Amino acid sequence: MGERENAVRKAASDFGIALDEDAIGAYADEITKTCEQLETLDPSTPDGDLATDVHEGDDEYNAFRYRCSLKGDSGQLTGLKVAVKDNIAVAGVPMTCGSTAVEFTPEYSATVARRLVDHGADVVGTTNMDEFAYFTTGETCAYGPVENPVVEGSVPGGSSAGSAAAVAADLVDVALGSDTAGSIRIPASFCGVVGFKPTHRAVPCFGFADLSPSLDHIGPLAKTVETAALTLETIGGPSAEDPGTLGVEPATGLTDQVGEGIEGLHVGVVTEMMDNATEGVVEQVRGGIETIEDAGATVEDVSIPEIGNAPLASMGIIGPEFAKLLRTNGQVYSTSTGYSEPWRTSVATMTGSGGYGEIVRNQLLIGDCVDAITEGSVYVAAQNFRQALTASIDDLFEGVDALITPTTPIPAPEFDEVFDLESFRP
Repeated sequence: MGERENAVRKAASDFGIALDEDAIGAYADEITKTCEQLETLDPSTPDGDLATDVHEGDDEYNAFRYRCSLKGDSGQLTGLKVAVKDNIAVAGVPMTCGSTAVEFTPEYSATVARRLVDHGADVVGTTNMDEFAYFTTGETCAYGPVENPVVEGSVPGGSSAGSAAAVAADLVDVALGSDTAGSIRIPASFCGVVGFKPTHRAVPCFGFADLSPSLDHIGPLAKTVETAALTLETIGGPSAEDPGTLGVEPATGLTDQVGEGIEGLHVGVVTEMMDNATEGVVEQVRGGIETIEDAGATVEDVSIPEIGNAPLASMGIIGPEFAKLLRTNGQVYSTSTGYSEPWRTSVATMTGSGGYGEIVRNQLLIGDCVDAITEGSVYVAAQNFRQALTASIDDLFEGVDALITPTTPIPAPEFDEVFDLESFRP
């Protein structure tokens, strides 16, 4: 039997549609005609200006995966040196996502990278990261762990480890990271810099290699709130390349609000998050709370009882979504992060290679099999929990203007303290 007849037969069986052999042949002919029509469309992605002076990073913290030069035009970011995480495309620079399994050099730049350059920033490199953004310490990059520039002997946090380290070490003025379940905020905390996770879909993700499309964000890490706000204003806003952003209002006027007073602000402190933190972390947060009280804010304790299950729900979402991404060659079948034929082709080559590190290998197998065995029920339950948690937090904002929690419940741990990566295989 021909390939198309077999495809029709399988699809009919999968969807419970009864077809005789004549109908199968007729559908095969129609599929041939449809393919011929659709294949006239051009799947390619427009090329961009290529970065120059591309070479592997060699800084003492292993913050950079590659160094390069992509000079900015004039604009509000003129004079700023910027790096982007190794899962964000920069034309002419190999993008590895922290994995030896990936062999991909884009000839186009991500929307956020182009916006940086268009507004004057110089893109000077890509930064190391936990493999496929699937860990939180900066230890699992296939090209070696990232060092913490401010806490010697401790991890920098991840997965945006190199971005935080590059900022903390003054190698760049600002860096872009990605955040799925803390991957900007955790390294920002451990390295003592500002990290901001924007509203979902506020920043276009075209040219970004997803981990979990329904949770992924791109955002800035910087030394100051003002620089982070300025960068967010630059990279955010709708883009036709990422249709999911088209209904989101762009963030404007952020820098104008930096330094304004907070007198009269009503702030809630989430008790469950404070109870879960170490004594030292709580002490630091309490110091910050006293500062905002002295500045005129009113503070009260608030409760989100269900927040303790948030990490479990994140696991139930990220695992299946990442497995599905690899099964579909990196293609998101929705108005999500935009589309790149070169990246899809690269993932198609990578998926069957098996060349993943232990963390990714284990989480990939577990996430895919749990989703298959439960027929998606665990994934649906996790997404429903996410909606309920969001609703609970929205209800809190009826009575407060802002919420305070520790960014991380612990200070930066030492290497191998989270667990011994060499013994992670089940």
